[in-house]
Amino acid sequence: MFTKWPFWALAAIALAAALGYRMSVDPQGSASGETIKAAFVTGGVGDFWDSAIAGAKQAARELNVELDIRKPEGESTLEEQMHLLSVVSSLPLDAVALCPLDPERQTQLINQIAVSKPVITYSSDASASARHGYVGTSNYSAGLVAGTLVKKSFPNGGGKIAVLSGHATQESSQERIAGFKHRIAESPNPAESPTDTRFQIVGVMADDGSAARCEENLRQALEEHPDLACVVCMAPHQAAVVLGVLEQESLLEKIRLVLFDTSDATLEAVMKGDAYAAVAQDPYKYGYEAVTMMDSLCRGDKDYMPVVGRGAIHVSVEPVLKTDVADFRERVAARLEQADGT
Repeated sequence: MFTKWPFWALAAIALAAALGYRMSVDPQGSASGETIKAAFVTGGVGDFWDSAIAGAKQAARELNVELDIRKPEGESTLEEQMHLLSVVSSLPLDAVALCPLDPERQTQLINQIAVSKPVITYSSDASASARHGYVGTSNYSAGLVAGTLVKKSFPNGGGKIAVLSGHATQESSQERIAGFKHRIAESPNPAESPTDTRFQIVGVMADDGSAARCEENLRQALEEHPDLACVVCMAPHQAAVVLGVLEQESLLEKIRLVLFDTSDATLEAVMKGDAYAAVAQDPYKYGYEAVTMMDSLCRGDKDYMPVVGRGAIHVSVEPVLKTDVADFRERVAARLEQADGT
């Protein structure tokens, strides 16, 4: 059982981290023109994380940062990420970026690393830690977007909704689900009813990054609710699993899908009408800005960091419907082409 730290303790840790960071960086660091060495620790494997790595590499090339990329061998687990963090914490690095899977259980280690070097969280935050900055979306707002898409997909009615989530301990997952529930509960006519009675969330099922458990959760929801009308996937690794199961069970035409994923397979499903919409994040931007933030902190560039939100940079999400797929693909391809040309 982990207890929540009181504010005075967090303030003391943050002060110690800031002082330790200043002492460790100012004398030699990066203001002297030396190459910055930074670790970039992912929260999983797959297209989403490959895109984040691509953005991190691009920023590293532009800024002459020596990047040490660490990712799990297979499906992400807290134990493996803790091992990766323990390894990078012992290396002669100037900064660390990570996507924390369980911030409550990882805060102590994050705080220890932050005493001597900048620590940046991306995609999902550890807001109670002494991390120096965060790059990612406002996940509560992302949940609102998903809820809006679900309601738009049922213009003349509603139905039962199953929500599949990834790591239940991640702040991104918790905030995303909270935003989604808020939007689904919003009444279209508050004068008649305080909530929207057309929709019912029948379950929020976490799989902790496991594709096998994701499939188990989905099949359980289908068995318990034969009249299930909609499935919402809150994590990128779930889209391929859900599309495969529903195709196998001949349910793609019956069940509406909203997916937090923009892999080629997901975009093709949206184009074909097998999925109603994708919620596009920007992992490339997360990686790019995380490395840029580490570089700026190490070089003492105080003007780069936001003055509010404890150094948080929020990147919007974007709904991608059938009519949006071609344009979205063109924009992604143009960015990759520009990056390859530098």
